[in-house]
Amino acid sequence: METVQQVRAVWTGDEWELHFVCNVEIEVADTPGEKTVGVDLGINNFAALAYEDGHSELYPLNCLKQDDYYFSKRIARCDDSDSEQATRLNQKKSRRRTHYFHTLSKHIVQRCVEECVETIVVGDLSGIREDEDGEVKDWGKHGNLDLHSWAFDRFTDLLEYKAEMEGITVEAVSEQDTSKSCSCCGRKRDANRVERGLYVCDECGTVANADVNGAENIRQKVSPSLACDGGDRSNGWLAQPSTFLFDKETGAFAPQEQITS
Repeated sequence: METVQQVRAVWTGDEWELHFVCNVEIEVADTPGEKTVGVDLGINNFAALAYEDGHSELYPLNCLKQDDYYFSKRIARCDDSDSEQATRLNQKKSRRRTHYFHTLSKHIVQRCVEECVETIVVGDLSGIREDEDGEVKDWGKHGNLDLHSWAFDRFTDLLEYKAEMEGITVEAVSEQDTSKSCSCCGRKRDANRVERGLYVCDECGTVANADVNGAENIRQKVSPSLACDGGDRSNGWLAQPSTFLFDKETGAFAPQEQITS
């Protein structure tokens, strides 16, 4: 049964569209399993996933960065940033971003169904733009541009309602120290993140992808048991995650080795 809650006319730049907002009753599936997965959202890799049974996935942000570069150059060539042409370009860029977020959230939820996940644990980024005094943080010229175009709230909302339809719960937890701590031994040290994308623990010797290490720390906040028997995980699933790329030709995500263009 559907109930119309709102009707509005929206100008797209080319034509008027009538948008209906409806309240729809949907059938919620049974929980697919009892496992957990940690999700670390970031600027370079939009999402890193660490599954309870010991494997991981990366979703790079390369296609959105390519779009930002392409549309910025196109808009810069317009006579006026408020011109009709610039408005259409901004709207097209926004639609492509929206499609990316919808597709990624749907893909991750489907992967969780396949992996029998009950709970998706996401890092809470609500305060990332402000410091302890409520002032806006300065992440540098390029960092600010990336961060303030970062729609993590929007993505988390999409992930939550898509997961709910599959009987999966999304739980937000604090990201405090998840990037500094070793997910194997708990050692906390800023210097362990030796370079962008790499985490090396000076205590136990673990070598990990930094974003995957963060995702595993996030997951352990809800399910603290380690995903292995305590053996060496370096150069394994922590260090060598599977990478999924957005294929613009198909409009879907696929393993990196399957993307040929």
